[in-house]
Order: sequence, then structure tokens, then C-alpha cells
Amino acid sequence: MTIRALRLAAAAGAAIIALAAAGNAADAAGGKKIGIAAREITNDYNRGIIEGARKVLEAAGDTVVVADGQADPRKHNDNIENLVNAHVDGIIIQLGDAQQLAPVVAKATAAGIPVVTTSVGAKTEGALTDVGGDEALMGTLMSRALLSSINYQGDVYVVWVPGAPLLETRKRILEAMVKDYPKVKLHEVPTEHSPAKVQSQIEDILTANPDPGSVAAVWGAYDLLTSGAVQAIRQAGRNEIKVASIDGDRVGFQMLLEDGSPFVATVAQDVPHIGELAGQTMLQALDGKKEFPSSMFTDAYVVTHSNGVAAAEKRWGKDVWKDIQIDPKDVTARWPQDGSILVVHPTLP
Repeated sequence: MTIRALRLAAAAGAAIIALAAAGNAADAAGGKKIGIAAREITNDYNRGIIEGARKVLEAAGDTVVVADGQADPRKHNDNIENLVNAHVDGIIIQLGDAQQLAPVVAKATAAGIPVVTTSVGAKTEGALTDVGGDEALMGTLMSRALLSSINYQGDVYVVWVPGAPLLETRKRILEAMVKDYPKVKLHEVPTEHSPAKVQSQIEDILTANPDPGSVAAVWGAYDLLTSGAVQAIRQAGRNEIKVASIDGDRVGFQMLLEDGSPFVATVAQDVPHIGELAGQTMLQALDGKKEFPSSMFTDAYVVTHSNGVAAAEKRWGKDVWKDIQIDPKDVTARWPQDGSILVVHPTLP
């Protein structure tokens, strides 16, 4: 499956999830009705959280209804308010800004509806907890891998979406690290949640910087977004440029393990467990529990050429090779699989 096909599959998967959820809500009887409000459903990360939560909640006999904000923060908030007005029993919010979410979360709590957020990056006032990856930790791991690949020197183009809290955190970590390496120069490439737009932006940058070495690397905020940069680099024949990002989506593994790809690292998250923890928290809240940690974190690990086969199967199972249309034997022939998977988790008191 090509990168473009994986993108199309992501869009199709989003529609299927929303329709299936609506059908479940209409047909199911008994149990609680839990709303999941996703800011967008565009990639494996979004779908993984939803499916993780769905698995836990439906196993408990509850019904799940999914609302897709389509990457529009206003629509996202409207969806949450609509769930409140529909008198659901609980709401799980995926992505968003804690300050922007606070007013609608307040409406939910005023109506006696418990709220759990996922991947907001901070606790929203009124929410029980925020579940996600440790963004500062993952940002450090990915930025370290990318900077090391260019020997801590050269021009690095930073692709992110301004105002997206998790992406802003990841970018701030890079900026802090680079202060120790004066030979690294960062160039901001603000964009939208669109791989096609990123591809066009990087094509323009490569046209303006045609000489080998004039662009050392592209730092991408997340895998699907970064796929546009990889496409531009490969089409320009500039595979000396290094690229890395975060999430461990299937498109990330495809970019990493394809022959000749400039993509050198991703940080894989235990995305389904984010949803599972959110679902478990919701069940506990509905059962009367009131006190929860402000934040809950899941595991992550750096994926490179040297551990790519084991990491792909750890994240996606052995069927991943059919999805990304790569033979693991070819990967092993290109890169010795002698790297270990080092799972990291924040240690809290």
C-alpha cells in the first residue's frame, strides 16, 4: 500500500468509525452511552485511541457514539456541547486546547457528566484526567535521533501546525535542545493538517536550496503530516536529507523501511492503551470514583532502521507487512536488525 493509499484508507476508516458508532448507538439497549469527541479522525493515532476506548467500554456493556470535529476546533467544541445536550453518561475528548475546552467541559460537569481528555497535553479544568504520551519525553527522543543523524550541524526545517498544543510542545523541546548545538539552524515551516500542503511547501524549499547539504534535515511533528515532506524529498532525489517524526503510524513504518527513504526515525506510542486508560477511567468514574491523577502516560520507544522489523510487529502485529507492502526479509537485508527496543515511561512519585 502506497503512502497515498494509506492516507485514503485513513479517511475511509474515519467515516466507517463514525457510521459504526452511530449504528451502535441506535441499536444497542441498556448500559451507559458514552460520547467520544475527536478533534479529527485522520490517522492511525486518532483511530487507535477511539478503538482502545471502544473496546473497554463496549466490553462493559456500554454504547459508544463518536463525533468527528474534522480538524476544526469550533466544530470540536460544538460536538462536545451536542453530546452534553444529548444527555450522554460520559464524554471522552480526543485532542484540543485545555483553555478552549474548559467552557464546554464546565457545561458537561454542571450536567453531571464526567469528562476524560486524551492527548490534550494538560489537565482541562473540570476534566477527571488527561491521558496520553509524555510529549516532552517523546520530543526529546525524536529530536535526539534526528540531530544525531546530521551530526548536530546544518539547516533543519521544522514542520508543525501552529496552535496545536501537542505539536507546540514537541517543537519547544527541539528548540531547547538546539541551544546546545550552535551549528544547527532551525527554519520554521508552519503548515496545516495536510500532507499535500507540506509536500508543496517542502518542494518550494528544495527548489530554493538545490545544492546537496543546503538542507540537512526535516523535523516533522507527526508521521502522517511528515509523509508530505518525505514525498517531496524522494521526488527531488534529495535522499541525503534526514527526516524524523513521532507516532509510529503505519505510514511512519512504511516511510522508515522503504528502500532509499530519507526517513530515519519515529517514536512509536502505545496508542490503543491511551484509549483503554481513558475508557477504564470513565468506567471508574461512573462507578463513583472521584480522585484521579492529573495526567496518565503510556509507553513509547524509538524506531530506527536497526530495530524496525521488531518494532513494526510490536506496534502493529505480524499483519503489518501486508498493510505497508514491505517484505521484512528485504528490510533485514538492507539494515542489520541488531538494535533493541527500549521502552520508556515517565517515572512518577
